[in-house]
Amino acid sequence: MLKITTQFTRDQKANACISEFINNRIMSLLINYMENASGKSYLKVNSDDTEFQENIKYYFPDHYSKLDAASAYISLLKGVKSKDDFIPNIYEEYALHAVIQSYIHSCEDSGKSPAKNMPSEDRKYVISILKAEYLEDGEKDEQDPEFRMTTFEDMYDYDEFVTYNMEYGMLDHMTAEEITAARDSKHF
Repeated sequence: MLKITTQFTRDQKANACISEFINNRIMSLLINYMENASGKSYLKVNSDDTEFQENIKYYFPDHYSKLDAASAYISLLKGVKSKDDFIPNIYEEYALHAVIQSYIHSCEDSGKSPAKNMPSEDRKYVISILKAEYLEDGEKDEQDPEFRMTTFEDMYDYDEFVTYNMEYGMLDHMTAEEITAARDSKHF
């Protein structure tokens, strides 16, 4: 499961519901893209599959090899499916961002929303917590509970929750090793 460090509410059960919902949406998205890229069930895909390599490469920087991209994507899905906290490496983060953005753009192109409602029982619980905290805090500039729900249910804000720094954005111009060397020499 992706390690989501954002505390959405002060209630741990509500945070767990939100984190699980976000993780499950991403897992479903990764599986769908994997199956589309390979033309078969994700359970049968391996990194040596040339069709998968060719099609999944799109979600990685140009300098990254097809085999490495296929391996990284499979590793990303395994981490997201895991019951343990998972923090993607820089190339997996790049792919995660690319898949989320690709989904958002395909929804926009087809006139659909990239939002999906949280399962009913969880949604009711989370909304009740958000409303209680909203009323308790009494801050006029606090976000409305229904509006806050959209940040969990709509993929537009997912990068903020599931990526850990923006260094993956530099992979279009540098390798991970070059980024690490630049960071270590304090050039950024």
